[in-house]
Amino acid sequence: LIPQGEKVPLYKKSDGKTIKWIIENDTITEDYCSLTIKKIQGDFALISAWKPLANIRSEGWIPLKYLGIRPAVYSGELYLYEKPDRNSKINSTIIDPEWAYYQILDCCDKWLYVVFSDKGVVYEGWMDPKDQCDNPYSTCN
Repeated sequence: LIPQGEKVPLYKKSDGKTIKWIIENDTITEDYCSLTIKKIQGDFALISAWKPLANIRSEGWIPLKYLGIRPAVYSGELYLYEKPDRNSKINSTIIDPEWAYYQILDCCDKWLYVVFSDKGVVYEGWMDPKDQCDNPYSTCN
């Protein structure tokens, strides 16, 4: 979850009513929300969420604006591809990427289509699974 200082609504359907709220990452107790994206449809993602320390599990739809991932590399080059395939054209190259959240817009298997803006430049493309830092308890280096 991209920290935005608010609760994240969880919907039963992508156009339905809120069924509960996912409280974002708790940095005091270090209880970070882990998500599995099951499907993306329009501006929503069907997710399975888990807060390990509180042992809370939830499933439902959340708006994409709350989904993000950090890169596993932050020295050297990070490639974002045109297609979810290492052999496809490189869409964007980020030199020494920041350890910041890249917004998730789509997924295909373990690949994530992300967008990131830095100093007025917008980078977007498919992020290789090996370049994703999906562990909220580490910097993945």
